[in-house]
Amino acid sequence: MGNETRVMLTHGWCRSSYSALRGLARRDVPVVVADTARVGMCQASRLVRGRGRYRSPYADPEGFVEDIAALCERHRIGLLLPGHEEGELLAQAREAGRLPAGVSLPLANYDNLVRVNDKDRISRLARDLDVPVAPIVDYRSPAEAGARTDDAREYVARARRGNSSKGVRFARGGAALTAVLESMIDDFALDPARLPIVQECVGGDGWGVSCLYWYGERIATFTHRRLQEKIATGGTSTLRVSAVHPALEADAHRLLDALGWHGLAMLEFKFDPASGRHAFIEINPRLWGSIDLALSAGVNFPWLLYLAETRSPAVARAHFRPARRGVVSRWLLGDLLRRLDLLRRGRLLDGLGGNGVRAHAYDDFKLDDPLVLCGEALYYLAKGITMHSLNPVEAGMVR
Repeated sequence: MGNETRVMLTHGWCRSSYSALRGLARRDVPVVVADTARVGMCQASRLVRGRGRYRSPYADPEGFVEDIAALCERHRIGLLLPGHEEGELLAQAREAGRLPAGVSLPLANYDNLVRVNDKDRISRLARDLDVPVAPIVDYRSPAEAGARTDDAREYVARARRGNSSKGVRFARGGAALTAVLESMIDDFALDPARLPIVQECVGGDGWGVSCLYWYGERIATFTHRRLQEKIATGGTSTLRVSAVHPALEADAHRLLDALGWHGLAMLEFKFDPASGRHAFIEINPRLWGSIDLALSAGVNFPWLLYLAETRSPAVARAHFRPARRGVVSRWLLGDLLRRLDLLRRGRLLDGLGGNGVRAHAYDDFKLDDPLVLCGEALYYLAKGITMHSLNPVEAGMVR
């Protein structure tokens, strides 16, 4: 299309940013990627037009914003697309006038991002809007949480801020729940004024409803069902399928409509097919890990967002088509890590067996861009060596 606006993606090591890179590059949009690390998926891709590094948004938020501003000027960036939770910092910087003139940031305002990233606040807002949520336990101390719960029931405690399975723990009620909350406060140095949200556990399959909104107006929507997750208790999916679910979609849209949402978001739900009931879990107000499935099913969210910003919302809406149903995508490395963990725990049949579902696409294995899988594997290897974990929790990540 010629003279396209240059885009910079942050958090370049991971699948969500790489999928955004692919979605934009297939439309000939020039993309620069940046990260704290030298290795990763986008860093290894042949599709990038430039690379950069920045200081950690958790350890040095001021330095991070300074580095982003400098990278935007150096690479003549017109659109900045955060790949993960650093969007909140960047929205704050935008409102403080700390981003270079001419750089657009297609995100909700800072206050809305803070509200949505707080699992307690957004769950209570959903409940107020008659969107079903798992019963919430009101308490002011771990001891009170134990006293107000039933030791025969299962509960989930989630730090008010955290991603994937970080800051999530399960326990029966009573003394067991009290002990879990006390350990979470110590382990994550949680502010006593921001105690974890505690809810009764709900069963069912994991579902996601993904949307692009533009100043309160819905542009595109996509729904998927999780077929397999990296850990049994939830978190990142390793296998999922495109689908439809009108009840979940209606509740997702109701919540985003009420927020006057702007930008991308993926809402997570649990749906129990036996009872027909569902419950809202949380909102990811950003690119999400399984976004490659949407691209594979025909909904190129990064490109639609780009069109809305650089052309108009009407142009973006005209390019949206409903997704193809039944498309299956797999996170190859995540599935391998899941299997290795099962084998480590002695579950040989689960670790070696298959589930009979054939994937049509892979998040991290692309024949036309083969080095990205190596970049992803090297990133996990480096984290495993330096931090002794494949899913490390950096200070400030859970709070």
